[in-house]
Amino acid sequence: MNPEEGDETQLRAPEVSVEADGRLTVPADHVTALLRSVAHSWRAGTRDGSPVLVVEGGADVSLEPVTVRSLADALTNIADQLDVQYIDITTHTSPTSRTGSVSGDHG
Repeated sequence: MNPEEGDETQLRAPEVSVEADGRLTVPADHVTALLRSVAHSWRAGTRDGSPVLVVEGGADVSLEPVTVRSLADALTNIADQLDVQYIDITTHTSPTSRTGSVSGDHG
């Protein structure tokens, strides 16, 4: 399949691990890759200029392509911001203190 077509089979939840202390972690590059994949898929749906149909509460809802592209741009922007933070963290920490993942409390 052509990568420009927005193959939705590529959209899947990132790998989640549980650390010894109970924290949940997700590899940072998996988070940004997911955001970029969703954005790419959304942009692909706007290529013909027709409204994008989505199902909301069992009813078809029509979204203007400019709206969908704006949402895709917002996701890409978030991925870019995360990448900048990840790069900053990995370049300013010692190799033994790097986790390279996003974590949260396991609760």
